[in-house]
Amino acid sequence: MILVLASILAVFLAGAICGIFAMLVIGIHAEERRVMQGRGESSPSGTASRRLLSTQTCDDTPDHVPAGR
Repeated sequence: MILVLASILAVFLAGAICGIFAMLVIGIHAEERRVMQGRGESSPSGTASRRLLSTQTCDDTPDHVPAGR
């Protein structure tokens, strides 16, 4: 019985991970199409993928003032 429950849980988690990955890929492609067409608006999936894959840190912000100045 425990083996059946573990198998069901594994299948559910694998499906959830595949769904998240698919949405990430869809968002990336949506952003690429938007940039290539020169449009300014962004889709919700594109915004989510940009936020998830962002490499900006607090040191990269434009209004950062170095210490000691």
